[in-house]
Amino acid sequence: MSRGVLALLLLVALLLLVALGGCRSSRAPRAADASVALSGLDAPRARAADFRRGASLGLFVSDPDPAVQRRIYTTMLDEMAEAGVTDVQLVVRWGQQTIHDVDLRPWPDLTPQDTLLAWVIGAARQRGLRVFLMPIVHIEQRAIGVWRGTLAPTDLEAFWARYRDFVLHYARLAERSGGVELFAVGSELLSLEADAVRWRALIADVRAVYRGQLTYSANWDHYAHVPFWDAVDVVGLTAYHELTHAPDPDEAALVAGWASWADALVAWAEARDLRFVFTEVGYPSTEHGAARPWDHREGARADLALQLRCYRALYRVWQAQPRLAGLYLWNWFGFGGAADRGYTPRGKPAAEVVRHWYRGRAERGEAR
Repeated sequence: MSRGVLALLLLVALLLLVALGGCRSSRAPRAADASVALSGLDAPRARAADFRRGASLGLFVSDPDPAVQRRIYTTMLDEMAEAGVTDVQLVVRWGQQTIHDVDLRPWPDLTPQDTLLAWVIGAARQRGLRVFLMPIVHIEQRAIGVWRGTLAPTDLEAFWARYRDFVLHYARLAERSGGVELFAVGSELLSLEADAVRWRALIADVRAVYRGQLTYSANWDHYAHVPFWDAVDVVGLTAYHELTHAPDPDEAALVAGWASWADALVAWAEARDLRFVFTEVGYPSTEHGAARPWDHREGARADLALQLRCYRALYRVWQAQPRLAGLYLWNWFGFGGAADRGYTPRGKPAAEVVRHWYRGRAERGEAR
């Protein structure tokens, strides 16, 4: 199923909810009994108010009607706030056909209008949510081993000029909105990361137009190769680490699957006295969610129980780790429910883990 069809189905479902009065509660669809989903989990660690209890909100609604778009995003933001989310990540994309092109630009049916983006930022802030804006390069022609992490422009100078335009466009929008607390200068651009001179120049240009905090989102297996961490305020990386290739793994196997990668990351951070944020972490609710958490392709069997176990393992490994300064769950947008195979926790048992983790702060009187 294409993203456009998924968005259309979601639109129909949400409009039905509105017609029936279901959206007035500002609550996402509830799944299984919380006591079952949370059985055996410890209480969340007390965290400072600046800990980012985050989730991504995909701006994927395909209906061109601004009123419809705003209605759906309002529903999603209300659900996120109810679940205890304190920080929302908004991803914006410009695209190009191949990894060799140099014409990065707003992409049809993918890049949101600036007016809509500014409205969503304002709506998030009205709900007390901090906003993280992350521009991402979209490559239309992808394949195994061919993606934005392997960019190889035929004209590097021309590509960097377009990339600078892209990032500064959104940095200026972030500043004008007055509501963006964190901004990413890049995401998972592995093949370009070694060029520290260009990155430092870009970061200086962004700081000239945007006064908030800056981060870079490294790939989960490449964070140690980024040479400009000292130039940003927040160390960011994705956490799509494969947990196990065993079929139908139990929770203990998933927890064990974190061990070597988590130990290496924490040791790296401790050696440099750094804290880090997971800019993206999540699991499709499919049978391959633990083995290939980054894989959003269709075709796998739905498995909400495995997604729940992955969320429980994530919680058990990371919720008390002091080097973790926050995380953004990928992605709240989606149809949700028992038949959904996407990343969203909406209407699935995994959502109970989110509430348990994120709403724990309110029970201890922490400030948002």
